[in-house]
Amino acid sequence: MGVFSKILRALSLDTAFYEEIEKDTEATGEAFIVVVIGGVCSGIGLMGILGVRAAIAGLVSGVIGWFIWSLVIFLIGVKVFKHTSDLGELLRTLGFAYSPSVFAILGLIPKVGTAIYTVTTIWYLLAFIVAVKQSLDCETGRAIFISLMGFIIYWCFRIALLLV
Repeated sequence: MGVFSKILRALSLDTAFYEEIEKDTEATGEAFIVVVIGGVCSGIGLMGILGVRAAIAGLVSGVIGWFIWSLVIFLIGVKVFKHTSDLGELLRTLGFAYSPSVFAILGLIPKVGTAIYTVTTIWYLLAFIVAVKQSLDCETGRAIFISLMGFIIYWCFRIALLLV
């Protein structure tokens, strides 16, 4: 299955896909590519809302934020709640969960860009919840809690980058 097919399955929030990608140790590079593409699209979309500096912040926060968010989820999910997973599994599933960010480029569209960017953000948060649930084999409520903790830290990082 090619990267494009994997992105489509990730976009559909296909739980079976996230189970498969969790175990596919060769998909980490592909997950990184998805994050870079999503970061570029997010940065371009933010440029339409917040200006040129946002494009660079979008890419940097996308890639570094992916690792930070994965690490936070690993620490909370595995170390605190004692679920079984490893950082590689989380990087793969969460990398593909970042797929909806490709639509953030539509943030450039005048008058609707902010709304599109918001919908995209909610979509990838939902994808992260599915990815966390499948990676940690936990209940939906716990996946939501763990994902939101990572989301808050990720967005604090993103906002800090925009302010620098």
